[in-house]
Amino acid sequence: MTYSVWVGMDQEVQQQLALQVELSFQRHHDFMIAHGLELCRDVVDIGTGNGRFLAGVASRHPTIRFHGVDGQSHMFRAAVNFDLPNIDWSLANAFDSQAATLLSAADGVIMRNFILHSPNTARSLHELLQATRPGTRVWIFDVDLDHCRCVPDSAAFQHFLAMVQAFCERSGVAIRTGALLPPILDTNRYDVAAVAIEPFNNREIAGARFAEHLVREASLYHYALYGTPGTTELLPLRELLVGKARDGSQFVQYGMVMIAAQKRSC
Repeated sequence: MTYSVWVGMDQEVQQQLALQVELSFQRHHDFMIAHGLELCRDVVDIGTGNGRFLAGVASRHPTIRFHGVDGQSHMFRAAVNFDLPNIDWSLANAFDSQAATLLSAADGVIMRNFILHSPNTARSLHELLQATRPGTRVWIFDVDLDHCRCVPDSAAFQHFLAMVQAFCERSGVAIRTGALLPPILDTNRYDVAAVAIEPFNNREIAGARFAEHLVREASLYHYALYGTPGTTELLPLRELLVGKARDGSQFVQYGMVMIAAQKRSC
């Protein structure tokens, strides 16, 4: 995608991407290692964003060649600042011939928060995965509304989820990742090795950092839908997260799912 619904919010987006990596890097990296990363020699990161996650992985695996692909020029400019000898960066749409060429030579594919921005999910994944060769491993990390929880329930949290749902519906994105992606992968000749719920909640992540992440996430959704950061509208969510969620009296889980699969030979 070359167009961003967050034009005008670049600083906030960059801050959120940095925080995402800070909070999830170790879990995502460990999941990839558990599902074959160290057996790969050529890995493509589709929708690499500002490149921070891929640079972290590449620095730990100097014998693997990595390729970061993103269609947004401002993300590409941020990514190329990570100048590692085993990473190439490409300014390219995920569905054009340049990306297809990279995918055809790869034995590993990373998709972090890519499904969230891929309209017509089944068709989009088919276009990408048909370019890959047998044996290729894929790791997917994305939002899953089925696993969002607030206990006791909260109107502020439900309002946040309604925004996520509205954003996905407007874009034609299937965001019940854990339930919907395995059959799509199977149709594209991928055997699913694991579907795991990431413990992305206020018990596993320090309350202040979790609150910062979710409030900024909500603000970005509000901007995408209504054109404003929603400072006033999101005040009840902020109060929930810096109050009961932060002190542990209310459990809040932002649904994130991790999927690993490998392409079969026939």
